[in-house]
Amino acid sequence: MARVALADIHALTLYKDEITRARRTSPIPQLTCIGKPCRLFQPDVVRCENIGGSGTEVDWKCEADLPDSLRFGRVQVSCEGWDRPGDPYVLKGPLS
Repeated sequence: MARVALADIHALTLYKDEITRARRTSPIPQLTCIGKPCRLFQPDVVRCENIGGSGTEVDWKCEADLPDSLRFGRVQVSCEGWDRPGDPYVLKGPLS
């Protein structure tokens, strides 16, 4: 296992029905949809690009193929810290 600075990750690709890799905690689903529209549609793949920031304060722009009637609301990208919560380093490698 190796670590990488979260701010150095250029992009993340997240998949429906896949789980994360974890070092300190249990793996969790890569995507979790919350809200009424989730009953009608959930994306299979979401790609998030790092658009700036440093440390653990990274801004992500996320996109997916969504029906024209839907758009993302609030998107939260959360990565497990290498040694502790808030650690700017995360597990290197694919999410699953």
